[in-house]
Formats: sequence, structure tokens, C-alpha cells
Amino acid sequence: MADSPRKPQDLIQIKFEFDAKGSVKDTMKTQNEDLKAWRYKYFGILLLTLQQASMPLMARSARYRSENEVFFSTVNVFLMDVIKLCLCSLVLIVNEGSIAKFVRDVKESVFGNPVETMKICVPSLIYTLQNNLYYIALSNLESTTFCITYQMKILTTAIMLRFVLSKQLSNMQWLALVILIAGVTDVQMQYQPPADNSKVEQRPFVGFVAVMTMCFTSAFAGVYMEKVLKQSSASVWMQNIRLALFGMVLSTLSILYQDLDGIREYGFFRGFDTLVWIMTFTNSAGGLLISIVIKYADNILKAYAQSMAIVGAALGSWILFDFIPNFLFLVGMLLVMVSIVMYTVFPAKAKPYQNIVQPNEIRVWNQKP
Repeated sequence: MADSPRKPQDLIQIKFEFDAKGSVKDTMKTQNEDLKAWRYKYFGILLLTLQQASMPLMARSARYRSENEVFFSTVNVFLMDVIKLCLCSLVLIVNEGSIAKFVRDVKESVFGNPVETMKICVPSLIYTLQNNLYYIALSNLESTTFCITYQMKILTTAIMLRFVLSKQLSNMQWLALVILIAGVTDVQMQYQPPADNSKVEQRPFVGFVAVMTMCFTSAFAGVYMEKVLKQSSASVWMQNIRLALFGMVLSTLSILYQDLDGIREYGFFRGFDTLVWIMTFTNSAGGLLISIVIKYADNILKAYAQSMAIVGAALGSWILFDFIPNFLFLVGMLLVMVSIVMYTVFPAKAKPYQNIVQPNEIRVWNQKP
């Protein structure tokens, strides 16, 4: 008697997931890792928003002092990397449960893997450059001009993501990013730090070149960092140790070149009171949070977190200081909210699924007795 034709309902599809070594993955372990990634993603975005919102409130009084009381920006950048190195080392020591094992892992990951270390040095070089460009731009541009121009980094980041990581955005998401730029600009045009009354000569062209360089280098460094973090097997903490070590070398060179004479005259820690130390710790933690958000989310969500932080900083100034929101601020805040909703509700459509047998799938015919 001939076998009856097989029907689709007789087909049992079993899907296996394989790791890099070709072994079958533990499904429960994978689900736990997904949950961990979800927590890192959304808690990272929340904490980054709070951290970025707090920075302008602290910088309000930290930078606006007499010249011989202001801290050296190069020293501040160096100490941020030192703090980052200490925090990441502490986390890894706790995770490893042994200082000896931690030291061995650092030797293997940083010095025993020069290719991966050199990859992470690229954004470290750019971030060190950006930290110094930031002060150059603020010193040579009116704050309103700086805030408006610097928002172009949102579009340059999206363009970099599109061409470097092939991230698809829908037309509505592109429109949402344009609305976001308009909203953040409206907020920042009203919410400005108090004017600096000191007579400092400004060079607008130098400031404009600095801020435009920041827009493109910020986009490239962010997207490059996202690619490295997501493709590397090293943890975020180990990657940040690499960043911190290389950043310390670069910032040391900046100190020697830019502020050596001032440090000899006034001391290494000039201007470092309690507020400045808190700001330095907070800024260093912000670097770690950015790495976490980039790894578990992406650069555009990081931009949204930073945009919400601008609104939060303005609201904080309203509560704590003499800032009074006007109609322009309210419109800007509304545009930011609309942009968030648009970007979330109208994602790019995924390519239609094709029902083909993948290499990690096995199809078995259910044999009837």
C-alpha cells in the first residue's frame, strides 16, 4: 500500500540556536540574557537622562567663577578617565571574585589583544578631542548659537547609522528626528546658562569650526563605538577600561601641552571644590552609561535620552533657580514629546519573512502509525 501524501500539519519544525563554537545554545540562558539586555537598555536610558539633566545644573556655578578659581578642563578630562578606570575595575573585580583573575583578564584583553585594543582607541582619541573642542566652542560662541548648531549631531548620527551600520529608518522616523532638532533648539534658545560677565575675546569662526567638527566626530565616534561594542565579545566594563587607559594617555599629553604653566603656578587641583568633584564623578559615570546605552540600544535612542535631559535640566532650573519657561520653551518641549511618539510608533518595516529552511533549522516528518 502506497504511503499517503504528507500534509503541512504533519511537519514538525524544530529550531536550534547555535553559539560561536557550534554548540546548541541553552534556551533558558538565552532568555535570561535577553532580560538582562532589556534591563541594561531601559535603565541605562533612564539613568543617562538623569545624569545628562544634572550636568548643566552643576556646571551653572562650577565654570562661572573668577579666572584663578576655575578648574583646568584638561585636568578634569584626565580625572574623568581615572574615575572611569577605577569604577570599571571595581565592577570586574566583584564579578570575577579575585583581583588576580581580574589582572590576568586585563592583561589578556588589553595587552594580549592589540587589535581589539587599537579598535577602541579610535573613539577614545575622538572623545578626548571632543571634550576639548567643547570648551573651545563655548568660549568662542554665544551659547544660543552653540546650542542650535550642535543639534545637527542628531542628523549626522542618523546618516552615519544608515551608511555604516545599514540601520533602516522609516520616513516618519526621519521626520521625527527633524522635529526633535526643532524642539531641542526651541528649548535651548530660552534655557541658557547665565551670561559670563568676564571680558573674554570671542572668535566666532573658531567656535563654529569647533562645533561643526564636534557634530561629525560625535556621529562617527558614536556609530563606530556601537559597532565595536556590539561585535566584540569583551564586556562593556573591559571596553571602558581600554577607553580609560588610552584616554589618560591623551589627556596627559593635553595637560602638558596646554596647561602645564598654569598647573605649576596654581596647582593640579585648582578650583576642585566639592561641587566640581561631584560634577567630575557624574560626568565620568555618564561616559559609562553612554557605552551601556550604545551597546544595548543604539545612538539614536541615546540622542533622545540626551534631548529629554535638556528638557529636564530646564525644568530643574525652573524649580531650583530663577528660570521661567516661556511659550517658546513649551513649544519645544511639546515637539520633543511628539518626536518621541513618532519615532516609536512608526518604525521601519521589516523585510517580509520568507518561509525557507535555515541552516539552524531541522524539519522532521511526523510518521503516523
